[in-house]
Amino acid sequence: MCSSSEIIFYYAGHGLPDEKTKEPYIMPVDVDASNLYSAIKLKDLYAKLANSNAKRVTVFLDACFSGGARNMPLLAARSAKVKPKNETINGNIIVFSATSKEQSALSFDKEKHGMFTYFLLKKLQESSGKATYKELKEFINSKVSVESIRTNQKEQNPEVNISPVIKEVWKYWSFR
Repeated sequence: MCSSSEIIFYYAGHGLPDEKTKEPYIMPVDVDASNLYSAIKLKDLYAKLANSNAKRVTVFLDACFSGGARNMPLLAARSAKVKPKNETINGNIIVFSATSKEQSALSFDKEKHGMFTYFLLKKLQESSGKATYKELKEFINSKVSVESIRTNQKEQNPEVNISPVIKEVWKYWSFR
């Protein structure tokens, strides 16, 4: 891939940590929670993105990795939530996540979206993609945390994981 390329990776769905290793996985719809063989290990995804030679990689994850879920089928496969292991990222990668590690990614039923996705799209639309990543982070964090309590009576606090390589510059990035 050309070093002037940019990658945007968006995933909305289930995430699940391995009960033994606590490694977080993305769970495609055809993967059984009791067998993670076909699931996508988050660490492997981040490594492939870091090795892409892209100028910038932005990851949006509207998923939780605790084993809890919007409609609970994955949680039913096990007896308790599991706190997933924190994943270290390298390269020119920033990851916007819908939740902190122990929380569930909740829905915004009135808007027919996940809470995180709704406010992500709202800010991108309102700013015509010109919002900086710092502005995007602040908007999503403030709106999701307040609206989640109001709508779902549960906390949901989005997080941003920033590679040390871009620690000083990510705030100024934008889509335009």
